[in-house]
Amino acid sequence: MKERSLQLSVILVYVILFLTPFAASQSPSLPALPQAGQVANVTSVSDATESYALYLPSTYTAGKRWPIIYLFDPGGRGGRPVDLYKDVAETYGFILAGSNNSRNFGSDQSKAVATIWRDTHTRLALDERRCYASGFSGGARVAGAMALSGPPGQIAGVIAHGAGYPSNWSGKDSLAYFFAIGDQDFNWPEVTNIRHEREENGSPHRVRVYSGNHQWAPASVVEEAVQYLNLKAMQTGSLAVDQIFVDRAFEKISAEAADAESRKDLIAQLSAYRTLVSDFTGIRDVKEPTAKAAALQQSAGLKSALKAERDQIAEQFRIEGEISPKISMLASGSAQDATALRTEIRQQLGALEDQAKHSKNETRRLVCGRAFNGIFVQSMEGGERELESRHFEKAEAYFDLMLLVSDNAWPALLLADTHAASGNRKLAIKDLQECVRRGLKDRSVIESDPRLQVLKAEPEFQKLLAGLERK
Repeated sequence: MKERSLQLSVILVYVILFLTPFAASQSPSLPALPQAGQVANVTSVSDATESYALYLPSTYTAGKRWPIIYLFDPGGRGGRPVDLYKDVAETYGFILAGSNNSRNFGSDQSKAVATIWRDTHTRLALDERRCYASGFSGGARVAGAMALSGPPGQIAGVIAHGAGYPSNWSGKDSLAYFFAIGDQDFNWPEVTNIRHEREENGSPHRVRVYSGNHQWAPASVVEEAVQYLNLKAMQTGSLAVDQIFVDRAFEKISAEAADAESRKDLIAQLSAYRTLVSDFTGIRDVKEPTAKAAALQQSAGLKSALKAERDQIAEQFRIEGEISPKISMLASGSAQDATALRTEIRQQLGALEDQAKHSKNETRRLVCGRAFNGIFVQSMEGGERELESRHFEKAEAYFDLMLLVSDNAWPALLLADTHAASGNRKLAIKDLQECVRRGLKDRSVIESDPRLQVLKAEPEFQKLLAGLERK
C-alpha cells in the first residue's frame, strides 16, 4: 500500500525512545515553556536541529499530569495538525506536540520520534498512562510504529488519518486504534480490510468514514477520536468514569445505529452495534447491542453488502494495476514509443477522472475517484523516490505527467524541488510560480522545504515569498 516504506526502524525506536532516561517534570534550568493556550514552535533541548509545534491547554500547570497526543504530518509541518486539534485539546485538556522533522521523504523519522518523546517527557508534566500518537497518511504509519514498537501501554492509543498500519505490523494488538478515512480516499480499501481484521480478532478500534478525500479529517471527526480515547481510558481505569459523558456518547452511537437501519446500510448498522459493545462494556449495559449485532451477522443482507464492499476494493485495484505500471514504464524511459504511451495514459486518466466526477452511479464515482487518487499518489511517490536518489530525469517525468492530469499544486512544487536540486534555479522559480497559480498560499510550505534553500538569494524567489501568506 502507499507510503508503506515510509516508517520507523522498530528496534532503533525501542532503544532510543523507551530506554533513554528522562525527567518527569520541567527542570528550572530548561528554557521556559510557551504561553499556555497558544501554539508555538519549540526547539529540542538535546538537539537544536529538531523542533515541534506545542500546544498547552490554557489551564496547564505543572502541578497535575496531562495527557498528550504526538502528531506527525507527512510534510513535516507540525503546526498543521496542532492547529486542527487545538480547540478539541482545549476542551478535553490535552497537550499537543507536532513534529516539524518527521516527513515522508528525506528525514530521519526514528530520530524525530525519539527526540520529541524525550523532550516532552523532560519538560512537561505528563500522564504516563495517557500518551497517544496520531498522524496523517505516512504520518499515520509513523504514529502506529511509535505505538507498536515499544512496551505495551507506553502509547495507549493511535488516531490514524488516511492510512492504516506501518508496514512492519501484521499482528494482533490491544491498542485503542481510531481510523479516520474519507470515502474518496485511495487508502479506503486498506482501512476497510483492517476493520474486518480487528473485528475478527477482537482488537479495540473504531473506524469513521466521512465524506472527503485523502486529508486530515475534519474537526468534528477529531473530536470524536478524542472522545473515543477518553472512553477507552475510562474502560481501563486510566481516567475516572464520567457517567454523563458516557451516556451522551452511548446515545450518539445508538442514534447512528438507528439511522443506519433506516437507510438499510447494514455494514454501518453492524459497525455501530459493535462500537456500542466494544467501547462501552464495563461502563454501560450492552446486552441489547450485543444481541442485535449477533442477529445482524447472520443475515443474508449483510453478506450481500460485504460482497459488494469487496467488489469495490477489487475494482479499484484492477484499475490501478492497469494504469500504474504504464506510468512507471514511461518514467523509467523503457517505453518503445514514449509519446504514444504518454497520450494513452493521459486519455485513461482523463476518462477515469470524468467517471469520478460525473458517473450517475455513486459507487462507480467513489471507486473511480479512489483509483485516480491512488494512481496520482503512487506516481508522486515514485517521483519522490527518484528525486531522493538524484535521478532527476526520471523524477521530472513523473511530476510532469501528474502536472498534466491534475490541477493540484503538489507536482509543481516537486518539480521546483527537482530543478533546484539539479541546479536549474530559473526553472525552479517558474515551477513555484505555477504552484501559486494552482492555489498554494502558505509561504511556510516553501520556506521549510530544504531543497529550495538554494533559491534564497534569487530576487524572484523573494518576490514570490513576499506575495504569500504566513501561516
